[in-house]
Amino acid sequence: MSILTYDEKSFYLDGEPFRLIAGDIHYYRIHEKDWERNLDLAVDFGLNTIQTYVAWNAHEPKEGKFDFSGMLDLGAFLNLCAKKDLKVLLRPSPFICGEWDLGGHPAWLLKHHDISLRSSDPRYLEALQNYYDRLIPEFLPYLSTNGGPIIAVAVENEYGGYGNDHKYINAIADMLRDGGVDVPLYTTDGDPDHMLTFGRMKSPALFGVNFRATEGRSEAAKKMYAKYAKDQPFFISEFWGGRSMHWGESFYHRAPEDTAIAFKEALELGGHVCFYMFAGGTNFGFMGGANYGLPYSPRPGTAKRYIPLATSYDVDALVSEGGKPTKKYFLCRDVLDEFLGNKKRPHTYKAHPAQAITVKITETADLYENIDNLTERKVESLVPKTMELYDQNYGLINYTTSIDGFEDNPYPLHPYRYLDRANLYVDDTWFATFLRDRGTTKVASGVDVVDGLPMFKQNGIEHKIDILVENVGRINHRTPMNYERKGLDDCIHYAGVKLYNYVTRTIPLNNLSSLIWKAEQPNDHRPCFFKGNFDAECGVDTYVKFEGFDHGYVWINGFNVGRYDGVGPQLTLYVPGHLLNSQNNEIVILDIDPKGEHSEINLLDHEILEGESEELS
Repeated sequence: MSILTYDEKSFYLDGEPFRLIAGDIHYYRIHEKDWERNLDLAVDFGLNTIQTYVAWNAHEPKEGKFDFSGMLDLGAFLNLCAKKDLKVLLRPSPFICGEWDLGGHPAWLLKHHDISLRSSDPRYLEALQNYYDRLIPEFLPYLSTNGGPIIAVAVENEYGGYGNDHKYINAIADMLRDGGVDVPLYTTDGDPDHMLTFGRMKSPALFGVNFRATEGRSEAAKKMYAKYAKDQPFFISEFWGGRSMHWGESFYHRAPEDTAIAFKEALELGGHVCFYMFAGGTNFGFMGGANYGLPYSPRPGTAKRYIPLATSYDVDALVSEGGKPTKKYFLCRDVLDEFLGNKKRPHTYKAHPAQAITVKITETADLYENIDNLTERKVESLVPKTMELYDQNYGLINYTTSIDGFEDNPYPLHPYRYLDRANLYVDDTWFATFLRDRGTTKVASGVDVVDGLPMFKQNGIEHKIDILVENVGRINHRTPMNYERKGLDDCIHYAGVKLYNYVTRTIPLNNLSSLIWKAEQPNDHRPCFFKGNFDAECGVDTYVKFEGFDHGYVWINGFNVGRYDGVGPQLTLYVPGHLLNSQNNEIVILDIDPKGEHSEINLLDHEILEGESEELS
């Protein structure tokens, strides 16, 4: 049994000084058979502690339905940490940010239109308590007081940048304590005064400070931290050595040498450092979040707006998305070795193999020809409603209505409130594409755009209207999270008039087994699935290059490896080798807006995360 204590100078484990050197590795972003590869690199580097979030929406995707299997087997991950003699800082929700959909909150919370996330709203706390009743028993045996690796448990995350509801923060602490958590609790926040004030528990508790790993930054952060932590060591709970990636924006890299210099400064100032991230990972499936504001590298004249995050969570970490140590890893390892008085080691490692394969596309399936096969719920309503009200979290949702026949001048035809990307079809033919807070982005040939809206002439007959709306990722931090419902939240408008009466089909894309395949190429601009089969070497990683495809999703042997978008900069999707069989692997690609034929797709033996990027459309 190990008990973590501390004074103004140091941490202690069972009374012995403990210099905490940690790094974030998120188990739910890494295939479970690759956990060990990443943890071995942590041990080699010199870490003694792993920090990980717990993603509520991954473990409770449907209210009251829980999943702790496979990549979500928290107990197995903690047990492996213990076997590697690594301590654990556990961050068990409810909010994680983490560039993860809705900051880790399950989307079903948003069925309540007036719910207040991250607050003492009774409905929110009741849902959280029900989740903790299931979650806490999963990690309770792994507390250090029970002989396990968990030496501290976090309460929320960076709450000081969101609100000042101390009743809420203390309610979380009470839930954890009442559930049997008897190791130290801690909070984490940025270093401005208001964040360190609002984010901490009122009762005395450990807290950490988060900031970017740049030269001179640790000294400034320590001065601010010391104002609030006279009885605590300098705990850097997130040392940001990299940066996440948005679709349509260049992947920004931090110079490895600069991170190493900043790490040395932090150590020399007495910092107990946790790298965020130590090892990257992947936002598999639909789990990539979004931000609101300016991109990291805005083009001239760019306004603040919705910017979805890429599938790769490589984040320029010390260990790459595919589990490879980087130059930054070795330079920072040198710093730690020197600081600890260890002998410098060569910058070598046993390469993890990857494979390249060319796959012939043999069959296609038009989405609209298969829409009833893909539909989970079909509902008639006067006005359209969002996904969450139909118990749908992710994927696509389609709304069908019509325009009565009359002859007159062209009028604007457009959705009014939609989240996030909407494709409009008239009589089964693509008409226009709309993107959240950017309006009309593309129109069909011959369609005029007036005042930013596409114009449509009736021609005296009734027309069927379909609008296919994609959830491209929920904002993962701050106030906008409360309003991140997806789909259509108001009627389609024509000539300034609302169109009523809809047939809504939810398409969560969680089961493609009912697709009817054909050996022919699809029509342009109609959403379509493409399929091919291939042989591979089991256990060897590969990367799907989606060049020529517009945007959509990729499945390997039924596993959704994530969202892609041709705007870049990410031009490949990572495929863990453990998903592959030796023969007859299946790849399925959904292209929402295909253009031209697709005869093959290439799987590469390397990632491309720095391709040319263009504006999201």
